[in-house]
Amino acid sequence: MRPAILLIPSFWLSLTAQVQFSPAQRFPAPPQDQTGKASVEGSVLDAITHEPIKKATVALNGPRGGLQAVTDASGHFAFRQLPAGQYNLFASSEKYPPVQGTIDPDRQLTLSVTAEEQKQDVHLSLIPGGTVRGHIVDEDGNPLRCNVTTLQFRDTGTGRNAQRNASSQSDDKGEYRLSSLPRGKYYIEAQCNQSVPLPHAFVRRTSLMDVPTLTYAPLFYPGAADPEGAAKVNVAPGAEVSGIDFRMAPARGITVRGHVGSAADRNVQVMLMSKDHTRADWQRRGAPVNQSTGEFQIRNVLPGSYELVAYSLVEGRSFFARASVEAGVAPMDPIELTLAAAPTVSGSISVEGDAKMQLSSIQVMLNPSDVTPMMGPPPRAEVQSDGTFTLSSVLPGRWRLNVIGAPYVKSVKQGDQDVSPWSLEIGPSVGQLKIVIGTKWPQVVATLAAPLAGNEPISAALWPANGDPQPFQNVALTPQGPSRLSVPPGKYYACAFVSTQPGVLMQNFALRKALEDRCATVEATEEADANVQLPLIPAADLKQLLEKIEE
Repeated sequence: MRPAILLIPSFWLSLTAQVQFSPAQRFPAPPQDQTGKASVEGSVLDAITHEPIKKATVALNGPRGGLQAVTDASGHFAFRQLPAGQYNLFASSEKYPPVQGTIDPDRQLTLSVTAEEQKQDVHLSLIPGGTVRGHIVDEDGNPLRCNVTTLQFRDTGTGRNAQRNASSQSDDKGEYRLSSLPRGKYYIEAQCNQSVPLPHAFVRRTSLMDVPTLTYAPLFYPGAADPEGAAKVNVAPGAEVSGIDFRMAPARGITVRGHVGSAADRNVQVMLMSKDHTRADWQRRGAPVNQSTGEFQIRNVLPGSYELVAYSLVEGRSFFARASVEAGVAPMDPIELTLAAAPTVSGSISVEGDAKMQLSSIQVMLNPSDVTPMMGPPPRAEVQSDGTFTLSSVLPGRWRLNVIGAPYVKSVKQGDQDVSPWSLEIGPSVGQLKIVIGTKWPQVVATLAAPLAGNEPISAALWPANGDPQPFQNVALTPQGPSRLSVPPGKYYACAFVSTQPGVLMQNFALRKALEDRCATVEATEEADANVQLPLIPAADLKQLLEKIEE
């Protein structure tokens, strides 16, 4: 019997369309009206209780394309009138959340059916989520209505950032409950957006009056001011973790106030963000701006280093201003922000060699790759017939360059300096961009390093070794022989996995890093085909690596 090997179309996956690919990389869609006499049916069960799961979705992919079924009260599903071939099944349900960047082998299955085979008793199982609950009280033990959030730190490919997973509001008894959490370890944070008034004499009421108050600083379980001093809460499948309680203590902050001037109109927004990028997505506060006077204030800012950003969007043009803020315990003088027009980025595109390409069909786009807030759509420009382009209103920061309608970006110069297209730094003054488009697609010929011993579902992936966090390419393994795929020139890592979800794995950038020593490397050049033998990473090894990353 031939080993069961997953057939996966070859394509690049990116958060934004970066390149167009050669016809050799495109695979025709399977005919949607193909029918047969085979069938596949079975049930979806809870992995812990083994009870049937009602209203679970089961997706089936194979010769008929993509089909879906929903389970009944007994957890049963069925697909009928199927042609012979190989199929992949995948089960999902809202109450059984998958873990981001990892795999659940029991919720998927690869199988083959003959022309009239009636395959029954196919079982898929889903791992239930867990629950965290507790109480929030003030310094005197009185209940507080606060927001509670779970956080995990993830390697996003451009840095380690905190990601919020779920949130809940405590009730009038101070009780909260976070449900349907994927298994894993979490930081639990409580934020109480309340002020504690202090005794004071008469204060003249103005638009920027500063009545003495205290605030509740964000608190991480079991009572830390930041994640470095916090404890992770381990949420097991189907388990309820109770007693995750918080006693909030009031703290004194300062008021950051100031004025925004030189705006084309008063459509101005102000944002205060932590300079620590691992905290910037959860320590970010907006401030209302008086549209008549340009004045703003942000109260109860706790000590720390911040960046104050003002921005405005007027008739498609962006205006911005920035200032560093060092918040301590002493009152601060008002901050004056003067808006200036965001810089214009211009440049040219050329095509290597003698390749003929209609440059006017190409677009250049920038997508933000840092945490700076952006108003409006990403900057985009049409390329003129002579290869020139102009991107207006590009806020200073780090951007990813995307060239749409071209094969791939071979090189980029900013002024006279070579720069990375996926980490392009734009400052207040910008040099001309010179982009060279590559058209010669090297071929990589991939084979498994060793024959398979069983019927496990296998997939494979290839990704750049230059640190680019976004693209990867699935390797379409076939039992008939080596797989050929076209890629831009460069060095790549390549591996095969006992899994049918390479996309999920490749989105886990910490796992990518951990796999580098286990995977093969291949250098794709324009001169000759590159051959690579794919080492197979067993499911147990994948699980072990993922568990180590989560520690």
